[in-house]
This record gives sequence, C-alpha cells and structure tokens, in this order.
Amino acid sequence: MNELIPILTELRPGKDFSAAENFFDEGILDSLDLTTLVSALESRYGVFVDVDEMVPENFRSLAAIERFLAGKGVKI
Repeated sequence: MNELIPILTELRPGKDFSAAENFFDEGILDSLDLTTLVSALESRYGVFVDVDEMVPENFRSLAAIERFLAGKGVKI
C-alpha cells in the first residue's frame, strides 16, 4: 500500500491517506480527483480502468484501491 501514498499525495498534498477510511466521505478526494487518480494508476501500473469501474467504491481507501488493482493482476 505504501506505493499508493505518493500517487495520492501528489493529488492532494498534506492529506493523511493512511488514516482515512473513506477518501470521498471524509472530503479528502472528490469526483475530479477520481479521474486524475485513475489516470495516474493506469499510467503507473499499465492497467485499463473501464468507465463502469470508475466508481468511488473502488477507490475510497488504500485497501479498496489495492483490491481493485489486484483484480487487474497488479500486486502491490
């Protein structure tokens, strides 16, 4: 999960992503950040995220992102 923190911190510097349970509910990320995050993950890990997969549930926490990427065959 540590690999994800620099990606997230680049989006929103100064936020504590490791302690957050839900980035969206806690106001750390918003829907525009989701698009940027998905783009960064696609670039970094060489995956394709379908528009149907771009839902907050898949990206709401470090664990959720890790599970999502694992489903794409990426091990973090």
